[in-house]
Amino acid sequence: MGKFKIVSTLILIFSLNAHADVVLTMGGDVNFNRNRQAAHPDGVVYGTTVTPWKSFTSQLRPLINGDINFANIETVVSSTNDLQNEEKKFAFKSHPNAIRHLIGMGFNLFNISNNHTYDYGFIGMGQTVFEMETLKSEFPNMVYDGVGSRSQVLKPKVFDVNGIRFAFASLSIGEPRFRATTEKIGMLLIRDDRDYKELVEAFARTQADYKILSIHFGTEGKVTLEEGQKDRFEYAVKYGGVQLIIGHHPHVIRPVEKWADRLIYYSLGNYLMVGSADITKKADPNTDWGMFSRLYLEKDPATGTVKVDAIEVIPLTNTHGRTAPMTADKAGGRIDGLNKLSAMQLGNYAMRFDIDPMTGRGIFCDSEMTSIRAKAMCAGQLSLK
Repeated sequence: MGKFKIVSTLILIFSLNAHADVVLTMGGDVNFNRNRQAAHPDGVVYGTTVTPWKSFTSQLRPLINGDINFANIETVVSSTNDLQNEEKKFAFKSHPNAIRHLIGMGFNLFNISNNHTYDYGFIGMGQTVFEMETLKSEFPNMVYDGVGSRSQVLKPKVFDVNGIRFAFASLSIGEPRFRATTEKIGMLLIRDDRDYKELVEAFARTQADYKILSIHFGTEGKVTLEEGQKDRFEYAVKYGGVQLIIGHHPHVIRPVEKWADRLIYYSLGNYLMVGSADITKKADPNTDWGMFSRLYLEKDPATGTVKVDAIEVIPLTNTHGRTAPMTADKAGGRIDGLNKLSAMQLGNYAMRFDIDPMTGRGIFCDSEMTSIRAKAMCAGQLSLK
């Protein structure tokens, strides 16, 4: 009986007319080195030992199976070890081979706009852009955004995947002197009304099927939204046509919002922050994990609109070193906590996930999906919503 159900499901799935579909995976903050540590081409240095990149990513690798795989690179990228760091508590510099390793795993969409972008000043920012451009020459399908001249960062990056056209851009907190101008490279700042308004206007003018905005913002360690954050983030949705906001920076998870057919992840938390604090020891179960999410997108051939067919949320642990999916017994509790956190802060706009009893992951499945991969993921898991 069980085998018959599986075969019947597969026949149903593959008999459907295939629409353009894309699977997008995302996690939050990534850094491949310790505070003020010299960058090494082969891995992370601990005393006299070099630990290779793959040691940190081996349990993460199976998750990176999307057509688009996003990460926020929270570090300067440079092979040069004679850069002068800024007077900051933390200064991170990772070797470009670390990013090359991520690309080899399947990562292909990067944000480089955050409060660690300028850990080594303007020279470090320039080095990061140089290294990312070098990597892009090796891997043409890789897309990154976040640092450049004002005209560059005010123009969302547009790219096509599986018949869907995407637009991507970034905003961040940061020191005003590192704001992008016509004379010098820099970032767009989320707290600067002119920067935000002009980027939203640029999104509105951009021809794309699905628009993604990366925002680095929020008080570290705080799971509750900042005063006015909801309205500020929704501004991009209302006036720029942004369909997905990917939030990061607090190093803890924050609520997920479903605003009409748009999604706002207010913070994904940590993804792979080598050398950061061990958050697994925190007592609050809302602050001891990182959020990995997988979106199943489909484009309606008749209308050209893109919608979310299904979502997975997988809690991550050991994000300070060897990131891994959380065990099922613990993961389910974290998804339950996320649901309550979202409901408490967002009310009717809260995104609610069902909990898969076998894995503990959070799942949302839309009843009108036609994406083959979404149906394959949802089949036999949970009732459709």
